[in-house]
Amino acid sequence: MLMSFVSPVLVGRAAEVGALDAAVARARAGVGGTVFVVGEAGIGKSRLAATAGGAGVRVVRGRAGSVPLRAVSEAVLGALRDGSVDRERLGGFWPVLWRLVSDRTEALTDPPLVRAEAVLRLLAQLGTCVLTLEDLHDADADTLHVVDYLADNVGDQPVVVVGTARPDPGPAHDVIASAVARRAATVLRLAPLDRAATGELVHRCLDGPVPDELLDRVHRNADGVPFVVEEMLGALVDDGTLVRMPDGWRLTGDPGDPGARVPATVAAAVQRRVDRLGPGATEVLRAAAVFGRTFSLSAAAATAGIDATDAVGHLRAAAGAQLVAAEPGDDPDRYAFRHALTAEAVLAGLLPVERAGLARTAAAVVEPVDGQEEVAAALWLTADEPGRAAELLRRAGRRAAARGTLAASTALLERGLSLVDTRDGSETTAGLLEALVHTLVESGDIERVRALGSTLDGALSRVDASPARRVAARLTRARAGGASGLWRDGLAEIAAARALAGGEPALVAEIDAVASRLVFLSDHPEGDTEARRLAEAALATATAADLPEVACEALEILSRCARLTDLAAAQAHLGRVAELAERHSLPIWRVRAFMEIAAIEKDRTNDVSGLLVIRQAVEDAGAVVTAAWVDFNLGVAAVFAGDLVAAERYCDRALATARRFRRIDLERIGLCGRAVLAACRADRAGMERALAQLEGVDLFGYGPEVWGYLRAVCALLEEDHDRALEHFADADAASAAIGHRRGFGHRAPYLLLRAAGGHATWADHDALLGTNLMQMSLHRSYVLWTRAVLFGRDGKPDDAAQAAAEAMESGAAVPLNRYLGTRIAAPCALADGWGEPLTWLRDTEEYFHGAGLTQPAAACRALLRGAGVGGQQRRAGYGAVPPVLRRAGVTVREYDVLRLVGERLGNIEIAERLFLSPRTVERHVASLRQRTGQPDRAHLVEYARRHAK
Repeated sequence: MLMSFVSPVLVGRAAEVGALDAAVARARAGVGGTVFVVGEAGIGKSRLAATAGGAGVRVVRGRAGSVPLRAVSEAVLGALRDGSVDRERLGGFWPVLWRLVSDRTEALTDPPLVRAEAVLRLLAQLGTCVLTLEDLHDADADTLHVVDYLADNVGDQPVVVVGTARPDPGPAHDVIASAVARRAATVLRLAPLDRAATGELVHRCLDGPVPDELLDRVHRNADGVPFVVEEMLGALVDDGTLVRMPDGWRLTGDPGDPGARVPATVAAAVQRRVDRLGPGATEVLRAAAVFGRTFSLSAAAATAGIDATDAVGHLRAAAGAQLVAAEPGDDPDRYAFRHALTAEAVLAGLLPVERAGLARTAAAVVEPVDGQEEVAAALWLTADEPGRAAELLRRAGRRAAARGTLAASTALLERGLSLVDTRDGSETTAGLLEALVHTLVESGDIERVRALGSTLDGALSRVDASPARRVAARLTRARAGGASGLWRDGLAEIAAARALAGGEPALVAEIDAVASRLVFLSDHPEGDTEARRLAEAALATATAADLPEVACEALEILSRCARLTDLAAAQAHLGRVAELAERHSLPIWRVRAFMEIAAIEKDRTNDVSGLLVIRQAVEDAGAVVTAAWVDFNLGVAAVFAGDLVAAERYCDRALATARRFRRIDLERIGLCGRAVLAACRADRAGMERALAQLEGVDLFGYGPEVWGYLRAVCALLEEDHDRALEHFADADAASAAIGHRRGFGHRAPYLLLRAAGGHATWADHDALLGTNLMQMSLHRSYVLWTRAVLFGRDGKPDDAAQAAAEAMESGAAVPLNRYLGTRIAAPCALADGWGEPLTWLRDTEEYFHGAGLTQPAAACRALLRGAGVGGQQRRAGYGAVPPVLRRAGVTVREYDVLRLVGERLGNIEIAERLFLSPRTVERHVASLRQRTGQPDRAHLVEYARRHAK
């Protein structure tokens, strides 16, 4: 009978168990933490980690391995298994989790920090929770990203993260050291057991008295490693050296040379137990061990050449001997050796040539299986065939990139390149370099892309690669240059690609599409014209040759060109992109098209319904970062719609997402949103704080002209029109230096302000009519107010009044701009005698007062007084006066009188109710009739009953 001894309790780790218990207790109180358990193989890391938990504590586990994100995926599956997770609460993070545990390759990949945040939100929903991630020394880079993020962010959640790792140098060691250095985690370093603890462990395993000689020898030979102690005891009992007697255990022979090396001792003990299982079991276990600690039973049986049914029987015997056990989870084919040392010990008896042969057979078994490329690569390395291993690592790297695990992809591809000579002229080398450059572009490592460019070109040349592959390599780098603002480098790659294309229409079309994007972003003096020409050529060829992705890229650039003059045409181009994407199953292009269509609609009408639909769609898809970009657009729209509370909510949410996921580009967009919000509140200090953080930044093609525009708007709301003119002039100069790429938004209010001061002409007005400003709700009212001012100055009051009416109607969706335009134009209307400036000023004063913008509100009251009309009174209770009455100029006291008029009381009765003289009431009634336009008291009564309830 095979004997195996495992202590029923954890020995010698009381302090460490106490530390884990304390971490769980803190989590129960809502204060999470991260604890790393570090020690050599066999020291008891897993047993210690298993003690973390307790009543009411949810524990989920995962073990790192060759598959990217395996440990995290296992833990997530464990958390989802009982169906208690509320998908609604997870919101946009639910699809991220689903992609994490799904075998499907999704077109929409997830940034590592978004993935980590999704895991954190899942854990937080489980109540007090322990996440145990074992063998982090075997973890891929993407798993370590999650661990690192959790360490920084579990502090305010009822979650304890427990990670186990060996102390060997490597990525896991670096992550642990960094987390500890920034006080985001603690480390429990497990030392070997001392003599007393070893003795207790032996007593626990054998459950009876033991000779002192045995304790001394076991302690020396096992070096205080619990796993080795247990294996040695099992071996001594198996070979009859240690026998149970009525009065306890007794040695019948020499327990071994104290100077013997522990691994050899363990190997011999394990091998004896394996041999006693019989030859079939030996073959199955050796075949299993060549895969590592964890293995597939079917793959092990195929490698050993044993029938699957027989293999199950052999494995059952091995499980009875506590050599192996089924892995947690739902896959009945997955097993693991009790310990990593067990697998190593099983193979220790093989000669190198035998081990290589076994690895070769195993590699041939798993190589055809999808998802097993990395396992097969490790086996081919053991079989001393690095070339085949490198090719499989290329496949594994491409698969990891397709799933969005870009860090793992980079590591796999670099490992593959380390196995080959990059100048060897092999297809494997060229493929590895192609895949690595693509992954680096996706992850934003543009410097490395540039550094690898010539190496990739050389590799493709040596394998006599087709023009299509060589052009594709150049275009990948060209796109990277455009994305990083290095459009000159991108255009150099375009020139090289054209030389390689040989006039092949499909290749030329793709080159033209990429070139159109780069030219549009460049400082080419006719950039929009040249970009349109290139895009139209690409679209014509792509349509004829059925190249939908090239067509989408070309149409997107045509849309950008059209936005400068014709928003409807821009939307039409994007509509074609959406149609193509739907027809050819291009989900990313579909999302991009609908997002741009919604953004243009916001510009045209300030209608954000499309953006709200898109935001929900991208959140449902788990594209949390994209949702932050939509939040920024919603925030800006809310500012000009006058809903500053909503604007602040959107901007804060966008900023929080950007900072949580360390997206500097999105954080800058969020800061721009804060600057817009502050400018429109006349909060110059807040605006300047935000802009100071954007100094020198090119924000997706925008910069100083936008900052000047915001400063000018702030100055207008401070009633400092001279300062506003200076800022507008700065914005205009910055815009002129940039050329065609950017919008001209500042020019509309700048034109109106100059016209009001007598410094703009019809020629200046007409120059803006060819731009997109007249199509954008944000700017159209300014141009129309300018038209009204110019008509008034020309002595055409009817035309001026008509233009003013159009300006008021056009600005209905953007009240801030509507009333700013009114404030600037009204003095001209008063001076030149056109329109209804007094009514406009009352409305404008009402708006600015309600928005808390005191200086323009005071300016409106001053203009009213200057026109001989009493200004609005701001007494206590003014907020109770209905807006329609406030706009009519009705005061708080007049409103009190009007309410009683509506009750059909006479002047004397009203005077008694309000403690006024009848003469005063009479004056108030007369004023009310004048303000409300009522011909007599009877009509005033009816008016009061409608508006003064």
